[in-house]
Formats: sequence, C-alpha cells, structure tokens
Amino acid sequence: MKKLKVAWQRIQAVACAVPGVMIAAQAVRNYILHQSANQAGSMAFSSVLAMFPLLILLSAAAAYLGQPGDAAALAHRVLEYAPQVVRDAMRPVVEQVLAQRSQALLTIGVVVTLWTGSSGMQAVRTALNRSYGVQRGLPFWKARLKVTVFTLVVGGGVAVAFSSVIVMPYVWQLLQQMGAGPDAAWLRNSVRYGSAFVVLVALYALLYGWLPDIRQRIVTVLPGAVVGAALWVAAAATLSYTLRSAGKLALVYGSYAGVVATLVFLYVSATTLIFGAEVNAVMREKTAPENQPDAADVADTLETPGTPGTANTVATADRQPATQRA
Repeated sequence: MKKLKVAWQRIQAVACAVPGVMIAAQAVRNYILHQSANQAGSMAFSSVLAMFPLLILLSAAAAYLGQPGDAAALAHRVLEYAPQVVRDAMRPVVEQVLAQRSQALLTIGVVVTLWTGSSGMQAVRTALNRSYGVQRGLPFWKARLKVTVFTLVVGGGVAVAFSSVIVMPYVWQLLQQMGAGPDAAWLRNSVRYGSAFVVLVALYALLYGWLPDIRQRIVTVLPGAVVGAALWVAAAATLSYTLRSAGKLALVYGSYAGVVATLVFLYVSATTLIFGAEVNAVMREKTAPENQPDAADVADTLETPGTPGTANTVATADRQPATQRA
C-alpha cells in the first residue's frame, strides 16, 4: 500500500510539471465543487425552450427581410454541426415550424424568444458568476435588463456569424471543380469544424468578458474561450462518431432517442462553456496580486502603544541619557 502511495505521488509530481495540468486539474475540481453539472442541465433545458420560438421568429422575419427559404437554409446548415441522430430528430420539427409565417407569429416569436432566451442567458450568467466566485450579483431588474440586451446582441452576432455557413456549399462546389473528389471529405469537415471553432472562440470570449458581474478584459478571457471552443469541437466530433457507431439509443429510449441525443448534445455544449469559465477563473486567481499581510502586521505593531519591544524600548532609550547625566 505504501509503494502504491509513493508511486501515485511520483505520478502527480510528473503531471504537475507539465504546463497547464495544474490549471486543468483545479478547473475540474472547481467545476465539481460549484455543482456546475446542474447549471449545465439548466442551460440545456433553457436552450430547448428558446430554440423553437427563435425558429418562429426567423420564419416570420424571412418573409420581410429575405427569401422564404433563407431561414430554412440557415437552420439546416447550423444543424450540420450536430450529430446525425440530433439532425434526424430536429429536421422534421424545424421544417414544420419554418413552414408557418405570419405577422402574429412574428410578434409572438419576439416576445417569447426574448423571455425564454433571456432566461437561458440568465442561467449562463448564474453559472459564470459561480465559476468566478461572485457571491452577490446585480439586483433582479438590472440582471434581467442586462441579460435581455445581451440576448439581442449575442443573437444578432450568432445569426450574422453562422450566416456565413450558407457559403460553405459553394466553397465545396468550387473545391470539387478544382479536383477534390468524395475522398476529400476530411477537408470539408476540417473547414466546417474550423469555422465553428473561430465563431465559438469569439462567442465564448464575448460571454466571459461581459456577462458575469465582474470586470475583466477580453484578453484575459481568451484562454478559457479557446479551451471551451476546442472542447466543443472535440465533443461534437466524438458524439457524432459515438452515436453513429453505437446507434443503440432507440433500444433504450424508443422514439425519444432523438430527443435524448439532442439534450445530451446541448448539455455537453453547456459543459464546455462552463469549463472554459472555470479555466479563466483559475488563471485569474493565479495572476491576481498577492496580499501582503506581513507588512501590514508590522505597521500595526509599530503603531500600537504598549507593545513589547517598541514603546518600552523607546522609554528605556529616553531614560539612559538622563542617568548618564546624573
């Protein structure tokens, strides 16, 4: 038993010598202590609630801002980043929702989307505050106003960013004309996940920088944004392969297999977002200026009357010259 303990300590020493291992270990520890798994579940549920009102808003706005098929094209392109099981479950519902367009749906979609979307953003804000150790945040009305405005900003940014995804089929068509055959699918996946990585780094940095109730600069949140985006890309690719190769969810969940896969995908996405915040919190704690209580204690000791070795020493020094003069 003692040999195993010594071997484990050696393994820990070697692991701690690797750059970034201690930061990752502390981030995992804080993720567990902060009960961030519950926050990730809340974020996944809020995402489901906000998803379909957003589709209603897109379908209604498409009749006024563009072609009717623009919203469907954007939704289908974004769904390509999800695993196959999730796409199969979401595509029929998306097509059904996008087939409805009216002014009433536009009004309802704006109100419901803002409320549900801001509720989801509030869950993100709560999780990030917990990661950064914020004990007391803003009042309710200020927090609600903040997350509502942030929902509009982030929603518009995501729509603009992911709208570039529509260009990808034309890029792939150009590559095929240049001689890239079906065996070059790895190139298409690389470009697809690479663009998603860049968009997520910008989105995560925006969330980390401005959503928590703590002041920080964008530069200081970039490490966590890169880590979170990289984990999301890796998780999306892994889930796509795992769910495709396993394909046994239907045996356990039946017709709800697609719904379960969607919730798992959203849960993993929320986990990557929170873990990136934990990484930033650990690095922020390590780079924060250390307190110096020793200097303060010394100053207090010098100023306190009657302290042994201070006032008595001064009094003795004052008496010595008088004795010598006598």
